[in-house]
Amino acid sequence: MRRILISVACTLALGGGLLAASAQADFPYGSGPGYDPHDPTTYRLAPGTPAPNDLGGNDWKYAATPETGNVPVNNQPWELNGVRGASVFDPSPTANTAWSVTTGRPDVAIAEFDSGVEWNDPGLVTDLRYKVKLNKGELPVPNHTGPDLIPSDASIVCANYHTTYDANGDGIFNLKDYACDSRINLSDSRRAGPAGMFTPEDITIAFSNGDDADGNGFVDDIAGWDFLDNDNDPYDDVQYGHGSGEARGGAGEVNNGGNSSPCPNCMITPFRVGDSFVADANRFAQAALYAVDNDFQIIQEALGTLNNTHLARQAVDYAYKHGVPVIASAADEAAQHHNYVSSLPHTIVV
Repeated sequence: MRRILISVACTLALGGGLLAASAQADFPYGSGPGYDPHDPTTYRLAPGTPAPNDLGGNDWKYAATPETGNVPVNNQPWELNGVRGASVFDPSPTANTAWSVTTGRPDVAIAEFDSGVEWNDPGLVTDLRYKVKLNKGELPVPNHTGPDLIPSDASIVCANYHTTYDANGDGIFNLKDYACDSRINLSDSRRAGPAGMFTPEDITIAFSNGDDADGNGFVDDIAGWDFLDNDNDPYDDVQYGHGSGEARGGAGEVNNGGNSSPCPNCMITPFRVGDSFVADANRFAQAALYAVDNDFQIIQEALGTLNNTHLARQAVDYAYKHGVPVIASAADEAAQHHNYVSSLPHTIVV
């Protein structure tokens, strides 16, 4: 299982996500033999399944086979014999690909360390709002006595909801379970989200009560944490946007009309460690310790840091010893220089 997680995770920090054309997102995503949307062990594609919708000519970034006739590259082992992609999917039925093993699963959570998330971006909200992992330990059981907050989603039928955390019975605890909750106020003056669009930030606002209900030392850490301002809203208030792009690239849904991702069924939580992709290594370290202690399976970061601290090294080692891979983007640079924190031992550099 750990090999599967790392195989999928290694693609997460490679840059932009897959381009998709359809307006209807697929979550969960799978179609292979025996696929059952209520059974995450079946989330996979049949070998040889083509790319989802239109990738705009970018299939090669994710393919497992070389480009035909690309000589001499196809004969050079140091060029991976012509394989340019991340081996996520491939039209060849004999190719060994990640998605023929798994398209991810909702009980795998990615901790995204970056500039935070733009709750006010309608496109981002559409792509990711169902994918943000919520901290059940800080939340009450959803009720279903209010109006439907996402009327555009036909899968939400408030009359069918139950008084349990998985209120809609789809096997996934996420924003949809609060879509009929009477305590959510989309007109709250504190929200940054687009007018009328229900976002994970709305859940944080509605249920922040000043108590550390789960006893982890972080009060009301419902949908991430801001290690820059030390509060429970990882909102990118300077609108830098890098963290939003990395979150989409890590866990965007397939066929959502925007950016899909190599792990379309994984959940993700944004953590703000700086106001750009340049951060203090100690804030990265604090976030890493949090992620390991709060049961995240993958740490994803595409950071440069202002410093190289002992605490950052210890935090990476702590994650390593607990089986949590730290996927570290080196910014696509070929220069032989240190790019902290990606150059630390025990990271997986991409």
